[in-house]
Amino acid sequence: MNGTAVHEQGKSLARSLRQERQPSGGNFDVTFTTEGLPPSQQFSAYREFCWPVIDILQDERSQAGFSASCEMWTLKPFAVRRIHTSAGCFERTATQARRDGLDHWVFNLARHGRQEVRTADGELDADPGLLSLFSLAGPYSVRRTSVDWVGLFVPRGAFPAIDKAFSHKAHHTFTDPLGRLFASYLVSLSDELPHMNEDDLAAAAHATRSFLTNFIMSPVGAAASEEPDLDAPRLRCIRDFIDGNLRSWNLHTGRICKMAGVSRSNLYRMFEPYGGVVRYIQQRRLQCAHELLADPACTRAVNEIASEYCFPDPSTFSRAFRHEFGFSPMDLRRHAGRDRTALEDRQLFRRKSGAGGWDILYGV
Repeated sequence: MNGTAVHEQGKSLARSLRQERQPSGGNFDVTFTTEGLPPSQQFSAYREFCWPVIDILQDERSQAGFSASCEMWTLKPFAVRRIHTSAGCFERTATQARRDGLDHWVFNLARHGRQEVRTADGELDADPGLLSLFSLAGPYSVRRTSVDWVGLFVPRGAFPAIDKAFSHKAHHTFTDPLGRLFASYLVSLSDELPHMNEDDLAAAAHATRSFLTNFIMSPVGAAASEEPDLDAPRLRCIRDFIDGNLRSWNLHTGRICKMAGVSRSNLYRMFEPYGGVVRYIQQRRLQCAHELLADPACTRAVNEIASEYCFPDPSTFSRAFRHEFGFSPMDLRRHAGRDRTALEDRQLFRRKSGAGGWDILYGV
């Protein structure tokens, strides 16, 4: 069976096996397992579950059986993901990173098993218990043994000190005592999350924020940045204000500074990790336009959508859109008019269907 056939077969299987917000046996926002499937169908189901944010690579062992399970919880602004999976390889390409727009930081470790990670900046061999950090904004590939893996997803911008201190092109490791303490905290958190009620989850989110803030401000966490994370609350407020005014032609740096009570120099410094405040605003406008164009139910003209998000003319919008996503607005609109299966196969929309629990990350 070729890769396309495996992918097609997995779609219906993954949909039937994925469950959201379990009524019993745990408070998972998303949970998935291949248990109960025929061995020949397990790999295709898990591959579809993870698609399109990462691609699980097929090998000669895949059809003999592939044990995998995943649980995911929302602890705003964080998400926690725990995976048990058979040995194998997976990758996230630069094209995938550009098209889905996810750029979260991921603090992660293998509780059991080993991982070999390759990025643009080099390779990393991660033994069990080793805490590392990577970004979904950059491409990478991983080969691993059977693992029990835990990841804490942190939105870019929630902790500006992380954005300043680390490169999205590399995996960073933390081997000092505080790094090991943080790793132990993530292990304990993943063990306790299935048993927590709503009040417990709120308290866990607060504790995780405090732990991460102290970790970042420590000498090892702040290795490349001596500034404490004092701007985070104000930055979140500014980002919310920008999102609420993306359709306004009057959204400019002077208005933002007045609303937030900051100087232009401070505003530029806060948005430096995003390429500047003007770049951030344009990127958010393009992402919103992308969602409309990718919706098969949306029949509005491209020119109308471009004007709604404050692009002065269609050609300017088209150039910016192609630069951001790698294809034109009309390319996306044409494929959005076809059935959803064709749309998925061509990867021409930001998938928010819930597969793999990735839609959770758009909301944290």
